[in-house]
Amino acid sequence: MLDNSVEVIMENNKKMLDTASSPLAPQLAACGQPEVVLDLAVLMSLPGVSQRRDAPVLKRLLGIFVVETSRSVGLLQAALEHGDREQVGRLAHRMKSSALAIGALHLGTEARRLDSSLKAGSPLDPADGGIIAAAWRDARQALLDEGLLGADELRSIEASIGS
Repeated sequence: MLDNSVEVIMENNKKMLDTASSPLAPQLAACGQPEVVLDLAVLMSLPGVSQRRDAPVLKRLLGIFVVETSRSVGLLQAALEHGDREQVGRLAHRMKSSALAIGALHLGTEARRLDSSLKAGSPLDPADGGIIAAAWRDARQALLDEGLLGADELRSIEASIGS
């Protein structure tokens, strides 16, 4: 039951954010300000979280986000190395949606930039893999810094990826 609820919440937020972006991100970028790495307002306002850091659905959402994003970043880097434009496009699009739905704005913005670039016909740039990976490292660190995930918890989640 909880797994289904989490999936519904993430899907609803992905649909909403596929067509809309955080109003803060473009304004900060236009002013030369660094991107917001993690927008807690987005994360805490998710249905089922309701501003509660101890909400069970929050831990479940973050677990799914970490697993899926870690996998996607690795797959994206490999697809860029192999010149697999279609795979890069799918991964960037999916990563954009999930990152923005969770409030990982910088990661979502970089994934959106890559997605838009590919849709505009730009050639693949292997450097994009490093940019996305760095934005993912920043998002992971923000989750740790905010105490939303502990270091042991994050290691445990990431260890399950290889299983």
